[in-house]
Amino acid sequence: MIVRHLLIIASAAIVWSAPAIAADTHPFGVGDLVRLNRLSEPALSPDGRHIVYTQRQTDLEADRDRADLWLLDVTQSKAVPKRLTSHPENDFSPQWSRVSGNIYFLSARSGSQQVWRLSLTGGEAQQVTKFPLDVTTYKLAPDDSYLAVTLDVFPDCGDLACTAKRFKQQSDHKSRGMVFDRIFVRHWDTWDDGTQTHLFVAKLQDGVVATEPRDLSGSLDADVPSKPFGDASEYNFTPDSSKIVFDARIKGKSEPWSTNFDLYEVSVAGGAPKNLTQDNPAWDAGPIFSGDGHWMAYRAMERPSLEADRFHIELVNRKTGERRALTKDWDRSVDTMEFARWQEHLCAHGSFWSARTVVRRSQIRQTEIAGEQRSHRSDYRRSQHDLFQRGEFEFAGRSIFRCRQRRQTAAALAAQRR
Repeated sequence: MIVRHLLIIASAAIVWSAPAIAADTHPFGVGDLVRLNRLSEPALSPDGRHIVYTQRQTDLEADRDRADLWLLDVTQSKAVPKRLTSHPENDFSPQWSRVSGNIYFLSARSGSQQVWRLSLTGGEAQQVTKFPLDVTTYKLAPDDSYLAVTLDVFPDCGDLACTAKRFKQQSDHKSRGMVFDRIFVRHWDTWDDGTQTHLFVAKLQDGVVATEPRDLSGSLDADVPSKPFGDASEYNFTPDSSKIVFDARIKGKSEPWSTNFDLYEVSVAGGAPKNLTQDNPAWDAGPIFSGDGHWMAYRAMERPSLEADRFHIELVNRKTGERRALTKDWDRSVDTMEFARWQEHLCAHGSFWSARTVVRRSQIRQTEIAGEQRSHRSDYRRSQHDLFQRGEFEFAGRSIFRCRQRRQTAAALAAQRR
C-alpha cells in the first residue's frame, strides 16, 4: 500500500500572524508558548469536503482559555479556515450529523454545559438539550434518531431533578464533610463526590431532544465513561441506531486495582445491559463498528490488573459471534482505531516510547478484514520532551485526516490518502 501525503496545514494565520513574527523577533519563551493556539477534535463532514475543529486560544487579560469552532475546506489547496463560533463561552467537541449535515457541539452558553447544533446554511446556534445537569460527553445516532449523553448523577436518584436538587442542597450547606465507605476517595486529580457518570439516551425530533433521557447504564455500579479520563470513545451506537455498546468497570470493593472493563450491549429502548466480554478478566474498551454493521472491533488486554499491558485488536463477526485477535503479534499497543468508510480496512494508531529519549512513532496500519495481510507506514517524530498529543483521525472516502501538534508550529492538520 502506498500512502501519499495530501495536505499539511501549519498556517501562520492559525498559530501566529506572519506580520507579528516578522515585526518581533526574539527567543521563544514561556509567554510565546502560552499564546500559541491549540487545535484539537477534528471531525470530517460526511461528504469529506470539510473539517470542523476546535481552536483554543489564551486570553491573558481575562486569565482564561477560549475555545471556538473553525471550519476548513479540504478540497481547496489554499483554503483559509473560517471561524464558526465566537461566543464568550467555550464551544467544543464538534460532531457532524450524517443526515442533515449540521454540526453538533458542547457549550455552556446557556449557563450549563449542553448540546447545541449549528447549520452551515446560516442562522444562530440552536440548543439541543436543556437538562438540569451538565452534559459531559455525547454522541449522535447514525440516523439522527437518538442522542446519547453522559451525565453525573447520584445513583440512588430516580430522575435528573433529584440530582440537581441534591447538588443545590450541598452547595447551600455550610458543612463540606463527607463520609467514604469504599475507595476510590480520590482518583488522580478527581475527588469522589458521590456521583456516578451514567449513559443516557434521548429521542430526537427535528434535531432537538423531544423526550426525557433514559438511563441505560443505571443498573450497573459503574461510571460510563470511566473516571477521570474517560470520553465518548468508550461507547458507540450500532450502525442501525438500535443499540449502544459501551465499556464499563464494576466498582464494588476492587475498583482501585481492577482493570476488568467489559463491553456491554443495551437497546436504546432500555433493558438490562448484556455483557459481551465476560470471559476476559482484563481490559476491553473502545467498541467500533463497520458501516454495514457486520463487524465490531475493540481493544483488549490479556493480563488482569496490569494497566500497562498491551492493547491488541479483537474483531467480532456480529452475525456469527466469531471472535479473533488481529494484532497479538504486534510489538506495541493500539491507541485508537477506526473502520475505513470503504469497509474492507481497519486502521489503527499506536505509539512507542524508548527509555533513553522520547520517541513518537505515529503509525497508520491497515488490516484486511477477510484475511491476515497487513501493511503499515511509520512516521517518526523525536523530541526530548513530550510535545505531542495522541493522534486523532477520521475517514472521508479513502482519506485519513489527523490532527497532530508539532514543536515548530504548535498545531497542524494533516491528511493522508491511501
